[in-house]
Amino acid sequence: MDRPSLDKSFKTLWQARYRRLWCFLCPLCRAPRRIPFRSQPGGGRHLFQVLLTSAIFTLFFWSQLNWRGVVCFFPFWTLFEFAYRWRMRAILSCPQCGFDPYLFRSDIHRARGEIESHWRKKFKEKGVPYPEPRGSRPRDPEIRS
Repeated sequence: MDRPSLDKSFKTLWQARYRRLWCFLCPLCRAPRRIPFRSQPGGGRHLFQVLLTSAIFTLFFWSQLNWRGVVCFFPFWTLFEFAYRWRMRAILSCPQCGFDPYLFRSDIHRARGEIESHWRKKFKEKGVPYPEPRGSRPRDPEIRS
């Protein structure tokens, strides 16, 4: 039986619709992840938004600032960068396993502790005791008998 050849102009709806998303697999639990915005801010759209915000701020306070209000662009850009990166950091951690790649890159031991606390919390929500590794004592005084 002949297999139909795909035309090169054929594009799926998925490729055209979700082209700008950042997709990856969680390295710990291999769950598919999809981040709805780019990892770094920039580009024309963000620049336009910050310029528009600073222009409106300058016009609103024109009587006090005059042309010195144009300098407010730099603090607004700094605030925008901070908020964007904070939002990106918050959305990167995996909701299934609690893996945070940013924390893993900066402090491995703390990242392991965060993952363990995530799983302890999940087990506690379900009412199931957390399985302790062999040869270790339980950390919570409630669990000790």
